[in-house]
Amino acid sequence: MGIPKVTVLISGSGSNLQALIDAKEQGTLPIDLVKVVSSSVKAYGLVRASNHSIPTAIHSLYSYTKSISKDDKKARIQARVRFEEELAELILRDAPDLVVCAGWLLILGPSFLKKLGDIPIINLHPALPGAFDGTTHAIEMAWTKCQNDSKPLIAGCMVHYVIEEVDKGEPLVVKELEIVPGAETLDQYAERVHQAEHRAIVEGTIKALQQQKKL
Repeated sequence: MGIPKVTVLISGSGSNLQALIDAKEQGTLPIDLVKVVSSSVKAYGLVRASNHSIPTAIHSLYSYTKSISKDDKKARIQARVRFEEELAELILRDAPDLVVCAGWLLILGPSFLKKLGDIPIINLHPALPGAFDGTTHAIEMAWTKCQNDSKPLIAGCMVHYVIEEVDKGEPLVVKELEIVPGAETLDQYAERVHQAEHRAIVEGTIKALQQQKKL
């Protein structure tokens, strides 16, 4: 059995990508990071990948929609489908065993999922199953809810399989964190979540590959 091939999708700083790179280099995550694909040309995660000689690609939705009026909904939908299909083609060239969304901020729709076929996709979401689905502001929302309700709240993060329903796929790893009203700032809670995410993304990748019997 060869080393499993993993493609990572990012949109920003790439701290969760770094967690995967670190685990690989420490020998706790025996994978081949075949490519890092970013939805943004400015993503610092591209630098992280390059620093470790991991091939990179930029696949920006803006490049597909920039010339289309916001009022032309039909053309924008068609552009989104092209974006997804060509993203899938880009990924399939490397024949990965797993795709990991590590801070990827775009929804992966049916056109993409259909083209990827049986290749599993996992996603890191900074909330628990069923809480704050489909938002990039889940950390702030959980912290604010706790302060407003004036009672402790169990929140955290998870790694789950990607399906058409956003953030509704089967959870692989769940990290629970308690928020206590007034005990910490939003930034302090966010840092706790990010530390949990760095552990969860590695554990989730291992578990997904084990379920495929690739590890």
